[in-house]
Amino acid sequence: MGLFDMKYLGQEKIRGFDNYKYSCIDSSPIAVYISHPFWNWFVNFYPTWLAPNVLTLAGASLVMGCFFLVSGFDYMLDSNSAHSPASGALPNWLWIVCAVCTFSAHLLDGTDGKQARRTGASGPTGELFDHGLDSWSTVPFTITIFSIFGQGEYSVSLVRLLLILISVQLVFIVTHWEKYNTGVLFLSWGYDASQYGLSLFYVLTWIVGYEWFQFKVIGDWTFANCFEMIFYGPCVISFAMSLYNMYIAYEVEKTGKHASMFERVYPMFGPFLLFGASVAWAQYSPQNVISQDPRVFFWTMGTVFANIATRLIISQMTCTRAEFANLCLFSYLATTAACLYQPFYINELAVMYVLGIFVTLTHVHYGICVVRQLCDHFKIQAFSLDYLERRKRREMLDSRLAELESLLTV
Repeated sequence: MGLFDMKYLGQEKIRGFDNYKYSCIDSSPIAVYISHPFWNWFVNFYPTWLAPNVLTLAGASLVMGCFFLVSGFDYMLDSNSAHSPASGALPNWLWIVCAVCTFSAHLLDGTDGKQARRTGASGPTGELFDHGLDSWSTVPFTITIFSIFGQGEYSVSLVRLLLILISVQLVFIVTHWEKYNTGVLFLSWGYDASQYGLSLFYVLTWIVGYEWFQFKVIGDWTFANCFEMIFYGPCVISFAMSLYNMYIAYEVEKTGKHASMFERVYPMFGPFLLFGASVAWAQYSPQNVISQDPRVFFWTMGTVFANIATRLIISQMTCTRAEFANLCLFSYLATTAACLYQPFYINELAVMYVLGIFVTLTHVHYGICVVRQLCDHFKIQAFSLDYLERRKRREMLDSRLAELESLLTV
């Protein structure tokens, strides 16, 4: 068996994918009146041989590439701090690059599904590939924007930045938890608004410079604190709307997917354990590991989240029970407990590096194997549409053979 031939999906989940029907509601005014009309027009510029998953991967690559580019200039998230010398500040051109990458990634993410329907390549594999990569993008979307503020007096602490990241991840995971219970994916109203907002904010920073945001609004309340609140608001609203939609599904329409309350809330155990462990490690680390390397801390936590989210997406798509046994999560929890308890001297930074590498390789292996398994099952290709042409020729040949047999029978 090859390195990427492991079968992570059991027969129950495979059968679930066979019966899967896409059900999604995107009622955001921005999506209805701006995004979708623009995407419907733009998708016509793509060649019909272009596979939708190529668009999905390109969009995710722009987000990740932007994250790593900024990391190269601002690894410790402190270059734009008020105490930093002017020579150490981030180059202004970075922000227009971030704006272009963010807008383009959103465009690609919005048009990949339309390209799939346009070419006849729609299927559960593409949806899983899309949402799985989106779950990993929560880290670069959140952390990159806060490089504008640096650290210190006019920014937020690293622990509070972790809370902001968790609020973004909550919006994502709750949406799929909702579908796990209702069978319908209600897309968050905040997603389109956040992507356009981030793009415009990067453009504004490019125009006025990062120093423009280093002021206090009232008392000790800085602009960065106000910007922080923008993340918490949609999180609370999204959570409330999801609870309301689940209430309607279970109590009014009687269409809920799970009978017991335990099964309904079961998918959230993993995320809340991850969030709680992360906050505890960041706040009470004996060696203050988050300040030693904040980017690896956020990356490691975000990768574990992506693995949890991807498994939940698979469960809600296949109408199977959510998975709690997760190697990435258990490794993260065990490492956090060991670092906090310190039964013997532990170099937390070195341990975090090892953990980060391990969960990244584990998650990448999981994702590649699952996509390959589904492609083999459905007899498709992830990044090429050649199989559609072969399928068409085979269908034409079968049709002609059927006609020939009928003539011979007569």
